Amino acid sequence: MENKKMFLIFHGRFPSEKAASLFAGKSAEAFAREDVEVPLVVPRRFGRVKSDPFEYFSLEKNFEIKYLPTIDLFSIPFLKRFAFRVSLIFFSFTTLGFIFGTGKIKNSLIYSNETLPLMFLSLFSKNCFYEMHDFPEKKKYFYGELFKRVKAIIVHNKWKMENIKKDFFVPEQKLFYEPNAVDLSDFDINISKEEAREKLGLPKDGKIVVYTGHLYGWKGTDTLAKAGKLLNNISIYFVGGTSEDVERYQDKYESHNIIFTGNKKHSEIPLWQKSADLLVIPNSAREPIGKFYTSPMKLFEYMASKTPILASQVPAIEEIVDEFSCFFFEPDNEEDLKNKIETALESESRESKSLSAYNKVLEFTWQKRAGRIINFLNK
Repeated sequence: MENKKMFLIFHGRFPSEKAASLFAGKSAEAFAREDVEVPLVVPRRFGRVKSDPFEYFSLEKNFEIKYLPTIDLFSIPFLKRFAFRVSLIFFSFTTLGFIFGTGKIKNSLIYSNETLPLMFLSLFSKNCFYEMHDFPEKKKYFYGELFKRVKAIIVHNKWKMENIKKDFFVPEQKLFYEPNAVDLSDFDINISKEEAREKLGLPKDGKIVVYTGHLYGWKGTDTLAKAGKLLNNISIYFVGGTSEDVERYQDKYESHNIIFTGNKKHSEIPLWQKSADLLVIPNSAREPIGKFYTSPMKLFEYMASKTPILASQVPAIEEIVDEFSCFFFEPDNEEDLKNKIETALESESRESKSLSAYNKVLEFTWQKRAGRIINFLNK
């Protein structure tokens, strides 16, 4: 690689319980293993997670974390939207100052999923690369300018790739498709379902369905909770979510068979996935992100766990798994989800689908992902 240094820029809290924070850490680790010097540039923000990030995410200490000063007003509830804008603008300027201060802005790669810092940096560097995690339904002019300025755009979803070509006339050679990934060493653990349940203090007998992740509307967690109310003899565990969301869901749905555990350490999530008889991804089709342009890391984690998967039948999921590796249900339909949970738990194809999913995920590791991206950047 011509440029041996890559500034990886992430505006979120680091570490945090959110998937974007895990993405930043795993990406930095994987790029560093490709013989690239990687400073991970993040704001110094207050967060719920106080752990060492390398320990929290089980990361190799092969990259540097550079915490930059920011204005953090997120703890004031009525200022959250304003706080994000202030923090992002301030972080964009401090990032620009930091990279300029290294004296290596001209000879390094600048890689980020953050639009505003990249827009600033693209004024001074021709080696800016944008990893696109959202889709620009608004701010079309801003995104159009950014797409012109960056050297390439990495997208993790085929629908997104086709639509930015159509809406923004971005040439295909400037785009690179690369979905999210998983660290197999974290999730392909040598432990039985029974052992996992014992470690977690779960009942040894009975059917258990698990969802891991946040409790956002577009993730379809309301549909899964409603389906749970129709399943008296099957336990549904929701593992994750902020304390505010967990409390809201508990008030609305918790019962003898619907349990909200709250946020758990990243290192504990593989145990929950191994403990399950079935893992569910209930994405809603009512919002574009859930239907079209997400690339859920939990899907790759589920595939690595070798536990059967039931997912809503939406394009974002179907581009990764098929009927031979996953059970499907009609999105936003709790009655169909309830029926498909019962079917999947008794199906003779459970083992074959799990094995097929695992074989597919072998190509979706963070390391292979980083290698393919580096090869693309070198073209």
